[in-house]
Amino acid sequence: MCDPVSIGVLIDGPGEAGLSVVLFRGGWADVDYFDGIDDGGPIAAFDITSAATFGTQLDQWVRRAFGDLGKSSRSVH
Repeated sequence: MCDPVSIGVLIDGPGEAGLSVVLFRGGWADVDYFDGIDDGGPIAAFDITSAATFGTQLDQWVRRAFGDLGKSSRSVH
């Protein structure tokens, strides 16, 4: 059995908003977003050293792509 080299996540948000994340074993990710209106593009994503670091960064990317989706403090981990 081989260890995976990468894993990807595609998150659809309100309207046409979207977030695409491909996490690579080397501690970096390809992250792209579109907010559904007029903003979007790649987001720099390096120095991902643990699952906790990835979770923290994913929360930030979700907020950037989708804004504040409510007053709930739920996290995506």
